Amino acid sequence: MARLPVPRQVWASGLAALLVVVVVVCWLAYADVLAGPLQPPVPDVPEVDRIGPQVDLISRWGAETGAAAVALVCWWTGRGSGPWTRVRTTAMAGAISYFLYDAACEWLARENLIVPGSVARDALRYGLGFTGPAAAVLTAVPVWAAVAFRMRGLSLGARLALAASGAAGVLSFCMVALLDTTRHSMLNADSLFGIARTTGVPLVTILTGGLVYVTVARALRPVEAIRRELADITAQSLDRRVPVPPTAGIIADLARTTNATLDRVEAAATRQREFTADAAHELRSPLAALRAQLESALRHPETVADWQEVVSEAVDDVIRLQRLADDLLLLASHGSVTPVREPVDLSALAQDLVREHQHLPDAATLQLQCEALSPAVLLGNPSHLDRLLRNLLTNACRHAKTEVTVTVIRSGTDLVMSVQDDGPGIPPADRTRVFDRFTRLDEARTRATGGAGLGLPIAKDLAIAHCGTLTIENSASGALLVARFPAQ
Repeated sequence: MARLPVPRQVWASGLAALLVVVVVVCWLAYADVLAGPLQPPVPDVPEVDRIGPQVDLISRWGAETGAAAVALVCWWTGRGSGPWTRVRTTAMAGAISYFLYDAACEWLARENLIVPGSVARDALRYGLGFTGPAAAVLTAVPVWAAVAFRMRGLSLGARLALAASGAAGVLSFCMVALLDTTRHSMLNADSLFGIARTTGVPLVTILTGGLVYVTVARALRPVEAIRRELADITAQSLDRRVPVPPTAGIIADLARTTNATLDRVEAAATRQREFTADAAHELRSPLAALRAQLESALRHPETVADWQEVVSEAVDDVIRLQRLADDLLLLASHGSVTPVREPVDLSALAQDLVREHQHLPDAATLQLQCEALSPAVLLGNPSHLDRLLRNLLTNACRHAKTEVTVTVIRSGTDLVMSVQDDGPGIPPADRTRVFDRFTRLDEARTRATGGAGLGLPIAKDLAIAHCGTLTIENSASGALLVARFPAQ
């Protein structure tokens, strides 16, 4: 978790509140030293008021002067912040420090009436050990809250903490004020206990519970807004997003995560619609051509010279449709099948496929070569790796002029499998576009030589599924497709 920077007003206000206490108690201790050595106590003789004038001065002006000093420091260090923030933090620093100093000054005046001989030492001890550090912390924390205060931007935890601390502070102050008011009255401890039990405890419970309930209800309004928006989102309105509250808490993180999920769902739905439309278009054309060819032969049998040739062309169209259906099925099931991880020797796989393609019609006039480093073992799905290299070989044989070369080597920690042909090559501007589904370059758009535009996209998806990459690299002649896999 990132650490939040502490603004200058925070540490400067806390340090100023501490220094005010240190200066006052040190001044009282110095005045006590100037008053001379402390005389032994004498029975029935009151102690001498050693620092009465200093105590009177602090009691009269100490709280106001100390609070003004802290407020001035807070105002001066708040340069660069907004005017409202500067005023808010200065007022907070002055008010909190005045409240603390006023209580300390009242204690000092009462202590001087009771034990005037040791009041300076008590003030020094308690001031350095408790009052000073407490003033620093109790001033710095509210100032920090005032700097970052944005009621609409507070998280649920911050609102609960603010409500609980506010309720506890108000009730504690009321309790102390009640005790201070009734200490000189005729009420005894039993009466105070009865009042607290019958009135105080129920009042504290109701007030705290109501305050926390209202705080939680207001803090959870963004959650209700997120729920309503999600309930209205359908497959036809995936472009809608839930509102992100202006907070830095977990509710804002939930809204942002929900919107990111909706982005992915919308992107997946868009890709599915595009894929369905492209697949329908690709299937419609060969089906229409096949139907027209067969219906023409049936309606005009007298014009058909060779029925065997008609059937042979129809079989070719059916084979093309079957390949397209297989590609579509692979694309549809690629992300849902359980991955298989078996040792696969890429060198043996390349050599087998090269020998197989040498007997196919597309490679009848081509020279196929395989330069493989054996063994080159990769953990993966054997059928998927076979399909990957088969698609690359089919693509190379379709565009090659005289030669296709398959190479399997080890480069550092990677296994590299490349397929190169001596055809026209792929222009740099199209080297990214050819991996899009149903994308075919102008040279490959004929029925005789062109595919469906799914071979290279499928090969790239299979390479990525094996934690690898498939790229088109520069070559002196033809196209060079390179698949890289991390060696296990």
